[in-house]
This record gives sequence, structure tokens and C-alpha cells, in this order.
Amino acid sequence: MKRKGFVALSLALTLAIAPGFSSNHTETTTVDASGNQVTIESLPKAKNKGKEDFDQAALVENDSVAEIVNEQGKKIGEKKIEKNTTKKQSKEDKKAMKNEAKEEKKAEKNKSKEGELICLFCGGSGGGSDDGGDNGSGDEATRVVTVIVAADEEYRAAHSDWQTLTQNIIENADNGFTRDHDIDFQVKTFAQWSSQGRNASEILQDLDRDWNGNGEDFLVGFTRDSNFNSGGIAYVYSNDPYQSAVSVNLDQGAENTWHAAQHEFSHNYGLGHDPQGSGIKCIMNYDYSYSVDYWHQEHDDQIEANKGWYGK
Repeated sequence: MKRKGFVALSLALTLAIAPGFSSNHTETTTVDASGNQVTIESLPKAKNKGKEDFDQAALVENDSVAEIVNEQGKKIGEKKIEKNTTKKQSKEDKKAMKNEAKEEKKAEKNKSKEGELICLFCGGSGGGSDDGGDNGSGDEATRVVTVIVAADEEYRAAHSDWQTLTQNIIENADNGFTRDHDIDFQVKTFAQWSSQGRNASEILQDLDRDWNGNGEDFLVGFTRDSNFNSGGIAYVYSNDPYQSAVSVNLDQGAENTWHAAQHEFSHNYGLGHDPQGSGIKCIMNYDYSYSVDYWHQEHDDQIEANKGWYGK
């Protein structure tokens, strides 16, 4: 299915380094394969090595069957994904995770307030509306969004059961979305992919051309391509995209990869980055992208506002 003769889709309209970010942070505006105007955002590779494997299977809320397809899109098998939690357990787990995240956000807010008091005595003024509380999504019905997983040849060669591994990565990446926003990511297709490109941006666009347009909400690639020079990369949309939202993650072991995947899915919901060195403890801040699984209040509000872009 590989289209030889690489044609650069990225006619970059702008390339800028955002104020307040480190020098390795760039934003490129382009048009994706479906005609959406997008910004390409990348995540640096993790500085620390996380766990290579999962200690246990991720929580799966619903039974489903996903197709396995080759590079030509021909079905070559199926993978049965079985629910491993009851509705009651799922609600209890979700409540426990939400309380844990709430307490962590509250602690961060208290630290921030201490800093604000010091500023007040210095003649400054504090701000911010993050109350560390619920986002108002606790009793709403869960919104199910669908995913195509595409693994390139290098990734598949390194992981014999790449379908189970990527399924667990997606399920761990969706824990924060389920906990805070009642969004459940479900894999519908596992696709074989032959990645090509000179860097992460070109590999992202290569995946977009090869596998977009299959009707699912998200298209996420997993790669070990030696040319992929980021920890993850994604399109950032300013409105509901036509066709699937696209991202690619580098294989950095189980723990780092699911953090990167959650970060990139967040970009697909329109979220940008927080400035490094700001102290904002959020998965969208490079300083914390591989260590936390929650967002600050403004980003929570943005996900809620854009929640209707995907799923049902």
C-alpha cells in the first residue's frame, strides 16, 4: 500500500518557536490528507526509562472484536478484546482514580497559593480558576470513541504480540479520559503499516495518507523507525476534523508510551502545550508529560468543550 515517491504534504505555512517554551518546541501549520488545517506538535523523547512491560492487563470496560488487516487493508484475522471489569468495579475504580487525581491537583493548587501569597505581599496579584474539583462529567453516560491502531514493520518485528501491547497502551492512555471526562477509547482495527519519512513529521503525514479515511475517530501509529526523532507527534485541530484524528508514538516501553499516547490524544482534542518551567503540573507540560495523567483546569474545560468532536 506504500505510495512510492514521497510527496511532501507539508507545505509549511508557519514555523515558529513559541515564547516561554524551550528551543526544541516548534509548531508547524499545514493541511492534512483530509483537507483539515492543522498544527503539528511534537513531544520530546522521555529522559528517564520507564517500565518496559505492563505488570497487568489494563482495565477493559466492554467486550469487542477488532479486525486485523494487512498493509493493503485486507482482513487477515480478528482479535477478541474481553471486558475484565464489572460495571460496579469500573465505577468504583473510576471514583478512586478521580479522588486520587483530585487530591494531587489540590496539593498542587495549595503550593501555587503559597506562591501567590508571597506575590501579593510583593504587590503582585494571584490568578487562576483551577479548583482541582470535578469537571461535571461524573454522572454522564460514557462517550465511546473508536481507534485504528497502525504498527509499522519495525514495531511489529520487535513485538510478536503487538496487538495486545498496543491495546494495553490505548487502555492505559484512556484512563485519564475515562476518569475525568467519561471518554472510553475502543480499538476497532489493528493495521500493519510500512512507515516512511525522514523525520517524525513526515512519518505522521505518511500514516495520515496511508490509513486515514476508514471511518474511526482516531488513527494512532506505533513506530520504531530510526528516523522518528520525537517521543510522539500529533495533529492539533481547531474544530471537529473531517476523517480520523492522527498521531504517532515512538516505542519507549509500556509506561512512557502510554503517557505519550495520552498526550497526543489530548492534542487531537485541540490542546496545546504548557510552558516548560512554569510549574504547571499537567500532562501537556513537557516537564510532567511522562509522570502525570491529568490536565489542569483550563485544559479539562477545553476537552469538555470539544468532547463532541468524536464518538457517540
